[in-house]
Amino acid sequence: MTENEKPVKVIITGAGRGIGKGIATFLAREGFELGLIARTKNDLDLVKLSVQAMGGNCLTVPCDIRNQVNTEAAINHLVEKMEGVDALINNAGLVIRKDVFELSLEEWQTMMETNVNGVFFATRAVLPHMKEQGSGHIINISSISGRLPLAGGSGYAASKYAVTGFSESLFFEVRDHGIKVTTIFPGSVDTDSHRHDSDEDHTWKVQPEEVGQACRDILLTSPANCISRMEIRPLRKPK
Repeated sequence: MTENEKPVKVIITGAGRGIGKGIATFLAREGFELGLIARTKNDLDLVKLSVQAMGGNCLTVPCDIRNQVNTEAAINHLVEKMEGVDALINNAGLVIRKDVFELSLEEWQTMMETNVNGVFFATRAVLPHMKEQGSGHIINISSISGRLPLAGGSGYAASKYAVTGFSESLFFEVRDHGIKVTTIFPGSVDTDSHRHDSDEDHTWKVQPEEVGQACRDILLTSPANCISRMEIRPLRKPK
């Protein structure tokens, strides 16, 4: 971004760790203005320190996006303090890799409430602001498991298929208001939630900051077009 360009104002959910933290720190280095949401205040505080250490700044609001009222309040607070919003990145998500025999009802409900309801609540909260200004961009972080079967993770795959279906239908519902919708499908990402064996080599995986780079490129496309789908995979697995 050049000195004469206004910073792009972006709200990110699930920004306290993993992919969300990677997106936030990358966009901060690129000069984006950030509003960060995560469930844990301590995680947000650490991300804010990282952003400030690289010369950026951000606003933070602790919020459990499974709660519709709190999510709407958090989004509205950030939009007011940032004096507008250009983009929402729905990143918050929960990964529970268990098959249908092992996944408990509580785990199923928690995943659905986080991965599906949270995306819907945050989107519904930000859309009135974008509709009023006639522009905006919603990026939803799905997963490769949101378009391909995942044996041993059927509940997680179901939640991400829901994100995909919602995102791609939403595109047609909001495009006439000047609002873009993009779905990102990351493959194996090097985060704690995706590490099923801590002793394995995970360096071959996609780095969280690389998802941030993809978000930057998507957000800086021409106002006249929209990248509706992006899939990010590691090039090679270790032998």
